[in-house]
Amino acid sequence: MKKLGFAVAALMGIVLVLALVFWYGFGAVGGALELAGWSGLAAITAYHLLPMALCGVAWRSLFAVPPAGVVAFIWFRWLRDAGSDLLALVPATGEVLGIRAMNLAGIETTDAAASTVVDITMEIVAQVAFTLLGLLILLDGPANPLLPWTLAGLGVIVPLAGLLFFGQRSGLIGLLERFAARLAADFGWSALAIANGLGERIRAIYRHRGAARRGVAMHFIAWLVGLGEAAIALALMGVHPGLGTLIVLESLAFAIRSAAFFVPGAAGVQEGGYVLLGATLGIGPDIALALSLLKRGRELLLGGGALLLWHSIETRRLWRSARLGGGIVAPARVNEASRDSRSPPYDHPRF
Repeated sequence: MKKLGFAVAALMGIVLVLALVFWYGFGAVGGALELAGWSGLAAITAYHLLPMALCGVAWRSLFAVPPAGVVAFIWFRWLRDAGSDLLALVPATGEVLGIRAMNLAGIETTDAAASTVVDITMEIVAQVAFTLLGLLILLDGPANPLLPWTLAGLGVIVPLAGLLFFGQRSGLIGLLERFAARLAADFGWSALAIANGLGERIRAIYRHRGAARRGVAMHFIAWLVGLGEAAIALALMGVHPGLGTLIVLESLAFAIRSAAFFVPGAAGVQEGGYVLLGATLGIGPDIALALSLLKRGRELLLGGGALLLWHSIETRRLWRSARLGGGIVAPARVNEASRDSRSPPYDHPRF
């Protein structure tokens, strides 16, 4: 039933996108997309690698002794985003793929899961700061109908950030650990054994206060750098907004998207948010809608590339396992004490 609900929400979002395109005119929206062209899509796709790389660096900074290089963590983040963007019908798919990739790179599953939980929390905290920056710029001008939507977005992401942060610090993870251990013992669900020690690993990351601060700072910088993606797309369509307008547009668009977390990929909600924001910021609805669709195209290009590469990695592992005749080889679990005594079983793309 839950999957059916997500599917219905996604279908309704797609219908909303089509309705918006029909309402504002296929010709107008198509003309705006034509102004950007395939070169524009390629440009914003290439540019998005920069904020994505910063997010990978932020994730890696949570480790006192990073267990893999910068390129590896960029790959983990790339795959995580791909799962979240293109496989959104199954909740947490992106996070699971990221943890799996880390595990194959020799990082213990518990460490991978703990760092993922903290990284998501730090990213949400940075998003709150980014949205507040947009709100401050908005309040500095005349009364604006965007204010209720901004507050609605903050009303979702602020409690979520608080729940994630204080839940991790107050023992909520410990309760989940005990519940998972009971299920693993009673029903033989060995996959749940990775939850054992998760809370302690998370608390260990938070004990290094500098790591959490670095994570938030790097994610906030990534949000700011990400403004360039919208700036490039809008410039190619003949629109040149100022920095303040870009901050308001992007920060509030992501706040609206976060408020619609129950809709897979925020289908339709993102497009409606850009149209609403554009109307109050002097950006035509056809341009605003085209901007959102260009971002969807970028998600498809980058996400599809990551999933194809991931499929290749898994296929190679299965063939290698079949040739050895030993069944599917479980991902290696490497601890810090033995990491230097043998070459780590890295199985991620070599760029």
